[in-house]
Amino acid sequence: TTTCVRCAEATYVDKIQQEVVTAKAVKPKKVRATPEGLPGDFEIASPNARRIAGLTNFVVNLGPIFGFLFSVTILDAFTTIFAIIALAALTLNLIIVPIMSGRTLGNFVSRTKNITSAGNKPNFLHALFVNSTGILALLGIIFLMIFAGSIFSTKGSEQIWASVWSVLGVAFIILYFVNYSIKKGSESNQGLYDSLFGAFLVKHVPAEGEVSTGFIGKLEGMASYGDRFTQRQEEKTAKRAAKVVSDAEKAKEVAADVKDE
Repeated sequence: TTTCVRCAEATYVDKIQQEVVTAKAVKPKKVRATPEGLPGDFEIASPNARRIAGLTNFVVNLGPIFGFLFSVTILDAFTTIFAIIALAALTLNLIIVPIMSGRTLGNFVSRTKNITSAGNKPNFLHALFVNSTGILALLGIIFLMIFAGSIFSTKGSEQIWASVWSVLGVAFIILYFVNYSIKKGSESNQGLYDSLFGAFLVKHVPAEGEVSTGFIGKLEGMASYGDRFTQRQEEKTAKRAAKVVSDAEKAKEVAADVKDE
């Protein structure tokens, strides 16, 4: 019986030690070389900053659209209000703010910005194309849901238009995956339109003496939300590291107890 207990304890120790080793295993950090074309005084945005920017733009761009679709399909009411809100959000984030500052709301929250190889902000069309890729993919899915069935059930001009809208929907969806594939294969996470406009997403560091006021100043204040999110992520990472240390100490204590017996 004592032997069985010791075997069980030894197995437990081995299991804990294996978990600790696995938890401690950290992928070696890649040394990022400065991407070709990026000015030396800029730094590529971190993955966390990219996530914050992407999530913010997703909520601003697609949130009102989902609200509009919900009002149309479920509530069958307030469609005009939701349509105005969706259009206003898209116009603000894809046209007005990029023209004024060269950034989107996601860039302000994440303290990032897009620059060209010359260190200047890209054409506002860059922000329009980059942030409309997901919207167009959603639109493509809607086109297919509405028109794909009519290709086989109608004839004449109605069938032709159904085919046109369906092909357009497929093109929008393919465009989304092409952009995603190019971005995943790029060391600097440049998507299709980033490459076309020669744009890089970098950390936004205000120049010495640069002070934003008015509407843009208020947008700069939105960075506090991104800072709080980053702080929570760092706290979670610290807790995981502390747990690894605690598990290691427990494993040592159990191993010492088994050895003494």
